[in-house]
Amino acid sequence: MPLGPFGEVVGTTGTLNCLGPDGQHYKSKVIAPRNPKLVKGDGPIFKLTPSKYMFDMSMNTEQKLANTHIMKIPRKTELLDMGETSLQKFSQINIDEPMFQPYPSEIFFQNYEPHQIYEVPLTLRNNDKVPRLVKVSSVDSPYFNIISPNDVGNKVGPGLPTIFRIQFTPHEKKDYTHELICTTEREKFVVPVRAVGARAILDFPDEIHFPISPVKYSNSKTLLVRNIGNLDARFSLKTDGSFTVTVWLSYELKIKFITSL
Repeated sequence: MPLGPFGEVVGTTGTLNCLGPDGQHYKSKVIAPRNPKLVKGDGPIFKLTPSKYMFDMSMNTEQKLANTHIMKIPRKTELLDMGETSLQKFSQINIDEPMFQPYPSEIFFQNYEPHQIYEVPLTLRNNDKVPRLVKVSSVDSPYFNIISPNDVGNKVGPGLPTIFRIQFTPHEKKDYTHELICTTEREKFVVPVRAVGARAILDFPDEIHFPISPVKYSNSKTLLVRNIGNLDARFSLKTDGSFTVTVWLSYELKIKFITSL
């Protein structure tokens, strides 16, 4: 039986049952997140600093999930007639929110190697006050696969989660995109899947400080910019006011500041 990247058994629904007595001692390392915060709307906009970008790009898939502490309202694609699938035709959940809240709201794979299997759990929690049905589907893809829980097709109790596992098998280090369609008794919504391939990463400081200088005096600093990523980098720099930037062929930057007051 093949193993996934985090030590779990890779297979289809009912795989653990096929293991016999050994399946009782199996413990998956795919861990559901704890208490993520729900953010409605786009939320605050933050400027991405070089150090934050380097930190984000340095994480693998498992670390990326562990550092995802927020979840968002997913994009709905269709409203359904609840009377066709349930006797409970009314819900206490606002129509703007889904019956099942997904986490993560967007699935990321990164720092992967070709022809290896990577996996992220998609947790869907029933926010309603009564048991509800949910299923996850997508268009056929040679790169992405959905492994449903053993009790798929059964209703999920109020406040309880159900976990689908999303497997990714890249053929090369490039970007991939995919969409998961989550269908509840009332709506269909989308969970995007993004695989981040090779990237250029510049080792650049977040801030550059100049010492106190006399008026009309030119002061400069030389910085060595390195590409610590796995793709060729092209970049440009812009300055305002009294600052100028000169780029040398060795990718050293000379930043000059002239006081004007």
